[in-house]
Amino acid sequence: MIWVAVFPVLVSCALGNETADQVPFFHGHVFENAPPGSRVNGLSVPVKRFNSQRLCGADGCGTAAQAAQAAQAAPHFKLLGDGSGNFRVFAHHNRGHVLLKTCAVLDREERAQYALVLGLCCGQSAAAAAAAAAAAGPSREEDDECTVVAEVASIRVDVLDTNDHQPTFPGADVKLSVDDATALRTAVYAVTAHDDDSGKNAELIYFAQPKNGTFYAVPKTGEILLVDSILGLEEPIRFQVFARDRGWPPRTSQSVSVEIYPRQRPVVMARKPNPQQVKAAAARRSRSVLDSDSPVLINVSEDAGIGSVVMNLNPVRFQSAAFELVEPDAESSPVSVSRDSGDLVISRRLDRETEPLLELRVKVQDKRGPDWYLVRVDLTVTDVNDNVPEWTMVPAPYLAVVSPEAAAGSLVYKLNAEDGDEGNNGEVEYFLSDGGDGRFEVDRKSGHVRTTGLPLQRDREYLLTVVAADRLGSRSAPAAVSVVAGARPPQFTNASFTIAIPENTPEGQP
Repeated sequence: MIWVAVFPVLVSCALGNETADQVPFFHGHVFENAPPGSRVNGLSVPVKRFNSQRLCGADGCGTAAQAAQAAQAAPHFKLLGDGSGNFRVFAHHNRGHVLLKTCAVLDREERAQYALVLGLCCGQSAAAAAAAAAAAGPSREEDDECTVVAEVASIRVDVLDTNDHQPTFPGADVKLSVDDATALRTAVYAVTAHDDDSGKNAELIYFAQPKNGTFYAVPKTGEILLVDSILGLEEPIRFQVFARDRGWPPRTSQSVSVEIYPRQRPVVMARKPNPQQVKAAAARRSRSVLDSDSPVLINVSEDAGIGSVVMNLNPVRFQSAAFELVEPDAESSPVSVSRDSGDLVISRRLDRETEPLLELRVKVQDKRGPDWYLVRVDLTVTDVNDNVPEWTMVPAPYLAVVSPEAAAGSLVYKLNAEDGDEGNNGEVEYFLSDGGDGRFEVDRKSGHVRTTGLPLQRDREYLLTVVAADRLGSRSAPAAVSVVAGARPPQFTNASFTIAIPENTPEGQP
């Protein structure tokens, strides 16, 4: 009879120790090259999320001595997983949260992400570790020697990029020959550089030094374009091409030397040429210049500075030409044209979100005669991360209710934010930055606020602070979401109301 009474208790204790709840997930980030001892931002693990006394056997399971010992020892934690030696647990008992600090300088290019596990220590190892750290005050670091009895949290740490690499060209210097009859605007070569950083730190802009009027390095692609005739040239054209990233501060590569030799076609004269044929051939060569039905296509970043030259419309078919912007008019166009040089110049700030494509028409006038023609320029404004996510939920303030008996994963509220940028610049993710005592979580992709399964206190208001961020780290203003576990009293959805009443309205009129 004694064994019959005791056996269920033993089974209950064993099952209680081996049946693990779903391990909660937490996420944080730290910049590479941060000094050792830097805190992992965005990561705060509330101790209330797991019952350390139950896991350590202080809830009635195990021997009385084990229960008493576990009850006296404060919770102690150890970090597990590949790369855990780069971090240390920092348990802030006054706030009831577990934080992480770095132990070494991290390099994103070597490792961009760490998947770790937070382990709980119990018994003599935890008590000894707690005694050793008692002199550290309200904050202490964990003991690497403690014995883990349970894994209580899953942690991911992202290592964010800093602009610590300069672009590099993988190849050697360039030497090539180009047919002297090559059509203008032809790409004769393309250089490519590589940057080990990520995001804007790895976005490259190419440029040539010294500038010359014959070849042009396309900033976005690195293509080398022929922009002026090389007929009759015998000497090679030499210049350097550089790549500069868009990080801050920007880093510039070592140069790659480009040496281009004009290659002349052999001409066999069987008889004396007809002067009319020579004139016709010259006219045909002059028509290689772009006309209005062959637009010039340009990509310009929306953060291009005022006064920067986008491109030059030379060469033209006239020996001396004047340039005039015909469409759109000069007052409404963000790009102006230099009358004498043909430079396209940024005259006011570009904004891709309001004006992604500009179509320009420039009149090229012969200064020595009445002839003129039009050149069409299609300018595409490329995106930079110049917008932050903005909340779009209505009405405000953001109010929600949830049943005190709600199961884990119950939907409480839907966050939504929009970012006017495109690509990674406009992809929005959502984060719970504070509040909720671990009873709520936010889905990073969908923005859904859900319960975690921890018990909710009836009629209590939980104030959640949430943040939206794009993939490159630009953050919205924080928003507060009020969640009441139970019935919420009626509340106005507007902070104020404005009404207009005509004068002489009779009393009592609705």
